Amino acid sequence: MQRKKQNFIQGAVILMIASLVVKVIGAFFQIPLQNLIGGESSPAFGLFSAAYRIYTAMLVISTVGLPAALSKMVAEATACGREREVRRIVRVAAGIFVPVGALATVVLLCGADTFAGWIKNPDAELAVMAIAPSVLMVSILSVFRGYYQGRSNMVPTAVSQVIEAMGKLFVGLGLAWYAVQQGMNEPQTAAMAVLGVTIGEVVAAAYMLVQAAATRRRAERVRVLNDAVRPTGQLAKTLLSLSIPITISSAVMSLTDLIDVALISARLQSPAVGMTAEQATTAYGIYTGNAVNFFNLPQTLITALAVSVLPTIASARAAQNFTKVSRTLATTLRLTMIITLPAGAGFLLLSGPILRLFYSEGTELGGQLMALLGFAVPAVALVAITNAVLQAFGRIDLPLISMFLGALVKIFGDYYLIGIPELNIAGAPISTAVCYWLIALINLFHISRLSHSLPPIGKTVGRPLAATVGMGAATYICHTVLLRVTAAAPGAAADKLVTLVVIAVAVAVYGVLLLMLHAVDREDMLLLPKGEKIADILHLK
Repeated sequence: MQRKKQNFIQGAVILMIASLVVKVIGAFFQIPLQNLIGGESSPAFGLFSAAYRIYTAMLVISTVGLPAALSKMVAEATACGREREVRRIVRVAAGIFVPVGALATVVLLCGADTFAGWIKNPDAELAVMAIAPSVLMVSILSVFRGYYQGRSNMVPTAVSQVIEAMGKLFVGLGLAWYAVQQGMNEPQTAAMAVLGVTIGEVVAAAYMLVQAAATRRRAERVRVLNDAVRPTGQLAKTLLSLSIPITISSAVMSLTDLIDVALISARLQSPAVGMTAEQATTAYGIYTGNAVNFFNLPQTLITALAVSVLPTIASARAAQNFTKVSRTLATTLRLTMIITLPAGAGFLLLSGPILRLFYSEGTELGGQLMALLGFAVPAVALVAITNAVLQAFGRIDLPLISMFLGALVKIFGDYYLIGIPELNIAGAPISTAVCYWLIALINLFHISRLSHSLPPIGKTVGRPLAATVGMGAATYICHTVLLRVTAAAPGAAADKLVTLVVIAVAVAVYGVLLLMLHAVDREDMLLLPKGEKIADILHLK
């Protein structure tokens, strides 16, 4: 059942492309759906959102917990030639999580009215029932994704993610449109839109089943190097001991959002700050709707890299190939810096102009908050990567501890900083940056201790940082000059054109500086598809 492996960079690129496609499809789904069923303030959209929260909670498990644990176990068994154990691991995972998913689906279907009451939205009963089958589908998808990721084959995971998104876009919008045309009431309309999400999950799970059957038919006979197979009970215990902490530590990432929800509005309305409820709600909406939305984009790319690097390091450690572990760690951290340092600088320098490309309101405050979040962009990326590395090392307890400490810093940071009148809501992005940098530094300390070294700081951080500084200078100069040139013809169109030109210049300058400073070398390019041709074109040595 083996195939030629992708290297971890190729796998990450595949997942990054899929993630970007899913983001685009999500935008094409969300905006028309709001227009179709009455906008964000409509009861129908509120019912859809209530049920959709269940779906997003399931995605945390689907994309992080079980697949990460399963991919680690599969990668380690594969590296040791224990093919019989690989098959047993997958059967054990399916035997645990598919019945649990089926039970959760039945509970949601039978108790939809109770659950709708818990979320203080009784009219959401139909929408909850419509989303219920997706829980079972997510369980099935989790098993397949974990297996293929452990085999260093990211294509099935990527394709299934796109299928899920396409189901939302075409089936969900189509059913919502049909419901509106038929004059259905708001709970029924919301349920029809949610049903599209479930159908997307069903089709994705069906694709995985077909893919697995095709893989089995095409598979060449794999030479079994080790007949050893651990007992089913031991494998189940190991799987649960990995998947549950990984899921919890991933859920803590979302805890910062919940902390913001709980604290921001209350602190803004405190006597020290003195905002009205309406002013606090508006400020919070600008922060989450404008700044945080863009803040989440670089994380999408880094999450793909984290998913790909975990089984690579796990399998290398299982095979006692510590040279590969060191090399993979160095490449991963350097790529993380290469991607996120310029992204953070872009937030800092062009936050307002970038927001004005997409929004007409709230761009001044949103730009200020987004600029502050720029300091957190590299830290959040490092947290995702270092969590994956520590999990690959088998130390799943360490990310839990660091994430918990970061959450405490976030709570106290929000409470104290937002309560300072001169900062008010700006305290939220500042505390976010402090929170994630603390977690990242703690994780890096543990990795250094466990691996007895970290990659050279000059090549890993120094060169990408130097290229980022040069890019930032070019960006500032170009933006200033173009604003003066277009001062005679002010307007939204000119402003947007200037922003797009400046971004293009920044990307070009950054790419050239990376090559000039040798932040990227031939060995890096060889990891990419068609990497040898690219390296030859760029004259990399």
